Amino acid sequence: MSAPLGSPRDASVLPAQLRSQNDEAVHSQVLLAAGLALLCFCLLLGCAVCWRRHQRRRQSDRKPPAVPCTRVELGPALPSSTTAVPVQQQCVELEGETPDAGSDTRAAPGAGGLPQDMLHSRASLPSIPCSQKRGLFSQSQQSWQRRATLCGASDRSSLLPRPVLGARLPPSPTMPRSLPSPKPRPQLRFILFYSQPEATLTVTVLGVSHLPKGLGSSRDSYVKVYLLPKFVEPQRTAVRRKSLHPEFREQFQFGHYRLEELRGFTLRFAVYAKDFRSLRDSFIGEVMFPCAQATWCPEAASSYTRELSTTKTKLKKCLSSLDVSYGAACSQSTTLGQLFLLLQYQALANRIKVLVRKAENLGRLTRVPGAPDHYVVIQLYCDGRVIDSKETKSIAGSSPVWNAPFLFSIPAGDIQDQQLCLEFTVMQARLYLRSCALGRVLIGPHAPQAGLLHWQEMCSRGPVESARWHVIQPTALSPSP
Repeated sequence: MSAPLGSPRDASVLPAQLRSQNDEAVHSQVLLAAGLALLCFCLLLGCAVCWRRHQRRRQSDRKPPAVPCTRVELGPALPSSTTAVPVQQQCVELEGETPDAGSDTRAAPGAGGLPQDMLHSRASLPSIPCSQKRGLFSQSQQSWQRRATLCGASDRSSLLPRPVLGARLPPSPTMPRSLPSPKPRPQLRFILFYSQPEATLTVTVLGVSHLPKGLGSSRDSYVKVYLLPKFVEPQRTAVRRKSLHPEFREQFQFGHYRLEELRGFTLRFAVYAKDFRSLRDSFIGEVMFPCAQATWCPEAASSYTRELSTTKTKLKKCLSSLDVSYGAACSQSTTLGQLFLLLQYQALANRIKVLVRKAENLGRLTRVPGAPDHYVVIQLYCDGRVIDSKETKSIAGSSPVWNAPFLFSIPAGDIQDQQLCLEFTVMQARLYLRSCALGRVLIGPHAPQAGLLHWQEMCSRGPVESARWHVIQPTALSPSP
């Protein structure tokens, strides 16, 4: 009878079977590893043999071909008593020229009347026929030519004759024939025109050439135009995208100045490139053009081209209205600060896009230590009543950056026929106290001069954004709850 499954015999048989299976698996793995090692060794050996054969073949190809040797049958033994052969006859024989058979050949003195063939022989070398001489010369010439083709430029140069001192050598192919031309510098092109009846100066920015490359092959750039010291707030062109030679062709007017007064001003053109990685655009260069250097011809425009300077002139932020002097503007700007705004009129959608970018040098309404928070409240007026209102978030510091865009819908119709106005109120938040209005900026057809110019520029440009700095004016608004 067979033993039961749970007997001690089965318990002893199972470990033995498992042990034998493990040994077989180990042996098979060892054999497989040995076979793979042998195969890799054979492959390496075959590669080494092939490489060695290739090297031998290359060495055999580099060797010059052997010059075939021609057998020369020696003539009969020469007699012991020989005579000297004239040098002229030896040269003639080596060149392959043989005297004519009918020519009269005289024996040299002391020859003793020897025959003619004895005169053309030497004691150590036999005479070689002319046909064999020509064959040897042609074969040696062919071997030299073959050797010159197999050798490189360094071997071939050893066969060439050396140059004579004082001779003019040809230019080397490795040396540059001409130095590279310098990189062109950025240049600005503009036109000036002064109208005496209107007493206005018209500045036309044509374009900029040879801008430096940024991260890509092209750049987005624009130009700011200043009239110093009156107009420190610039007038800006539209942004030209993806071009190193942008063309603007935009006009800017500065009015109500006599020609004698205009000669004391200075035009400043500053070129900037859009930098999408940061909030501030990168400065490329500027042109400072004194108006006294211009040729002011009556009713005639004059064009100029100037190279950009990379040195940036530091300017004070001042009021840019037409009826405020330079000193009053600077004194007022130091107390309240300035606000930078971008406006865009979207005629098809009947709306205005407003971008509150940033503010600088905002004043303080309290002596409490710490940087107060600031935010801007934007209200759109139509016929004297508020039709829409927006508000930015609070940013701490005296020069906050909001970069907040807003859209305001306006009634349908021509924007010039509507009584619209935008009011920007800068609010200063204080700790444990109510917010207080620091000042305001008005932009519209009935706003002060700076706001009026910005409104007209927005309406005339259409879909192109117009950006300006505005000095914050004092206001009598009550604190917000």
